[in-house]
Order: sequence, then C-alpha cells, then structure tokens
Amino acid sequence: MKKSSISSIIRNIFGGLFIFTGFVGMFSSGLIDGIFMMLIGISLLPIFYEKTKLKIKCIQVILPIILIILFGMVTSEQTIETNSNINETNTNILQVEKNIEISNLKFNESEMEIDIKENKEILLEILPDNADIENLEFCSSNSQIAILEKSDVEDNANKITLKIKPIAEGNCEIYVKSINGIESNKIILKVVDNERIEKEKKEAEEQAKKQTQSTNNSNSQTKSPQQDTTSSNTNKNSNNTHGKLVYRTPSGKRYHFDPDCGGKNSYQTTLDAAISSGLTPCKKCAQ
Repeated sequence: MKKSSISSIIRNIFGGLFIFTGFVGMFSSGLIDGIFMMLIGISLLPIFYEKTKLKIKCIQVILPIILIILFGMVTSEQTIETNSNINETNTNILQVEKNIEISNLKFNESEMEIDIKENKEILLEILPDNADIENLEFCSSNSQIAILEKSDVEDNANKITLKIKPIAEGNCEIYVKSINGIESNKIILKVVDNERIEKEKKEAEEQAKKQTQSTNNSNSQTKSPQQDTTSSNTNKNSNNTHGKLVYRTPSGKRYHFDPDCGGKNSYQTTLDAAISSGLTPCKKCAQ
C-alpha cells in the first residue's frame, strides 16, 4: 500500500473523529467549542482539498488564525461567565451575612439625666457582631420629651452610637427594638432645664434676703417698753412666720422644714415667701 493512501486513511479517521466530536460538542460544551473541533476535523480531510482545490500550506496558515480568534472568543466568554459566577457567589455570601438575626441588644446605662440643651451620645451593644442592623427601630415612650436616633459616628465591630435629643422637661423611657422582636433594656431618662432651675433658685434667695433685711430693720427701731413688749411678741410671731426659714424646690407645690424631705434641688426661703408663692405645708415634715 502506498504511503499516500495510508496517510489519507489516517487523516480521514482523525478528521472524522474531530468532526463528530465537534458536532456533539456544539450541543454539550458550546457552539464555539464545537465549531473549533469541526474546523480541525475538516482541515484533516483530503477530500476537503480536492473539492476546494486549496493547498494544504494555505490551510496551515489560515486555520491557526481562525482557531486563535475562536480560542480568544471562548476564553473571553468563559472569563465573563466565571466572573459572573464569582460575583453571584459573593453577593449570595453577603446576603447571607446581612440576614443574620440579632440575638441581643444592650445599653450599659439604666438611668440618665440630661440638660434640655444637651445632645447625649450613648453606645448600643449588638450580638452577634455580624448581625443585620439595617432595620433597627429607635423608640421613646414619650417623643414630646426626648427622641432617640442614629448618630453620625462610625460604627464599631459590635457597637453603634446613638444620640438622645431632648425636647422638653420631663421623664420618659428610651430603648431599641429589632425587626425580629428583640428589645434592649430601657433607660429611664430625665430631662431638666438647669438654666431655669438656677435662675429660680437665685431669685428665691434674693427675695429671702430682702425679706430678712426688712424684718431686721423693723426690729432695730427704738420703741417704748410697751412697744418693746408688743415688738417682742410680734418678733416671736415673725420668727414663726416671716423670719422662719423653710425649704422648697423650683417646681414643687409644698414647703418643708426638713431639707432632705425636699430633695437635692431644694433651697432655703422664708415661710412668708413660701406662703406668698401659694405653697402649702408638707404633710410629712411641716405639719
């Protein structure tokens, strides 16, 4: 058998295999991969050159160029698909992390007093560290007294900074609630106007001093023995009423003989000043 006949048989066998593999690959691996294999198979068939009258040397130049182009297209498509799969995987991972539910919310404070002109920042601890904090609800039992909101401070690993904004004097409770029903401990908040309290305290002290000076000037005037006796009795009564010191608070409605009964904001005034202000005696210490 001639060498050319053996070569033709071998080329036909391998060409047929490549064409068959490429045809099957068009439906399984992909259209471009299938065409890639079929072109290789066709280039091996002797009949291809007989029908087209092309020289094998031309095909050996043209075919690699076509194959390189096809290979670039396949590689680009696979790279895009791979990147797409990676991005989708990362998105799914992030989505899973975001959907981790909160198990605990906690403030370190249980009671707090702030001035009406002060915005107070507090830390909220969150467990677990990677829990979803997008849908937290910041609550106040009385939004007319104070509100709770997210601060602009950057969050830590498992802590976020919140801001208390006072609106009016009074008491309320503030807390945080998650979308899955977890609540933090409640902080009992007291909002006070320290400027108003200090102003009222000074005014009351000045009024008490003026009344005390007026009483002392009246007692120092010269009087007859009978007037002295009368003055003595009057002074006794004055000490029981005008000159007697009692204790009151800026917003209280009663006066006290015992400063501890009035509380930490109590200050001295005269009994007459207290009665003039419409205060009534304390049922515990002034009866």
